[in-house]
Amino acid sequence: MGKRELTDKDLSIEEKKVFGRIIDMWAAANPEKPYERSTEANLLKHAQKDDLTPETIRKVLGELEGKGLIRRNEEKGEIFIKYMAEAAHIVKELQKTDYVFETRNFKPPHH
Repeated sequence: MGKRELTDKDLSIEEKKVFGRIIDMWAAANPEKPYERSTEANLLKHAQKDDLTPETIRKVLGELEGKGLIRRNEEKGEIFIKYMAEAAHIVKELQKTDYVFETRNFKPPHH
């Protein structure tokens, strides 16, 4: 039996808000460097506008990572949030919602 593809209905409201902000950071970045803006520090700053506490944001990051939608890499003392192929369907779905503010669609660089 194959693994079922996750949809946006599988995410909580908090997960949609945080993932929407991550997608915004990916979409707003230079396509040559898609992760340059997607740092955990940047996410904490922007996601707090959605009335989420830093603790909630970090908890949600762990949940998104556990679902295989993102991965966090530490580089040069900063934690960057990177795309996972398993997120393709949800990214497309969320880009059609109010959870994603960036008008330019994010196109994964390596898929």
